[in-house]
Amino acid sequence: MIRSLLLSIALVSAAVPAFAMNSATSDYADVLKRHLSPGPDGILLFDYAAVHEGDDHAVIEAFIEDQAARAPSEMDEAEALAYWANLYNAVTLDVVLDNYPLNSIRQFGLFNTGPWDKELVTVEGEALSLNNIEHGIMRAEYPSPYIHYMVNCASIGCPNLMDRLWEAETLEVDQKAAAAAYINSDRGLTLSNGTISISKIYKWYAADFGSKDDLRTHLATYATGERLDALTGGDRFRGSHYSWDLNRK
Repeated sequence: MIRSLLLSIALVSAAVPAFAMNSATSDYADVLKRHLSPGPDGILLFDYAAVHEGDDHAVIEAFIEDQAARAPSEMDEAEALAYWANLYNAVTLDVVLDNYPLNSIRQFGLFNTGPWDKELVTVEGEALSLNNIEHGIMRAEYPSPYIHYMVNCASIGCPNLMDRLWEAETLEVDQKAAAAAYINSDRGLTLSNGTISISKIYKWYAADFGSKDDLRTHLATYATGERLDALTGGDRFRGSHYSWDLNRK
């Protein structure tokens, strides 16, 4: 009986998803759902003011504490990517709320360098910055252009902060949906007189998207309407754009 019970516990434990839904994760998911709302150009805007003035900042902090106690080194790739994206996004919200009100996340540090190199969370005994999470872990260990649609830097120019948690079971579907939403917005691509201006994300992380032809193919996979026509019709890439304004409601 005891052996069977232990085996059952082991099997259940092995099936626990990356976010291991409990009160901390469900409460945080509820915060995302309640405080994100559609803005212009398909962007989801976060109500920092309401969270800052109410009790929900503590919910975000509790989620970070809960996630930091986990062991991502024991997760498979999909679980780990979901885990790190959720943690990155929650820590970003936390650091903005700690310093709210502000107009841009870049209003941190000397010369507006932002918070990305500051160690903000400890996981499995290692103190980590946002750059450590995105570049040292996610991009280094699980290279994929879709990572750039998962992490949100609290800026208008960034792909949307999802109004729910990233989950291993729906990772690929959600990645593709996030890519499509961004590419079909002016934040991703703008068109003018036979040229295409792309988000600076595609320039900053050009290596992740491959050659210019690879990038064009990637964009065309998700583009619709006039954007797809421009990409498949040979319009030239010319210029880039990005807004660091806070993604606030």
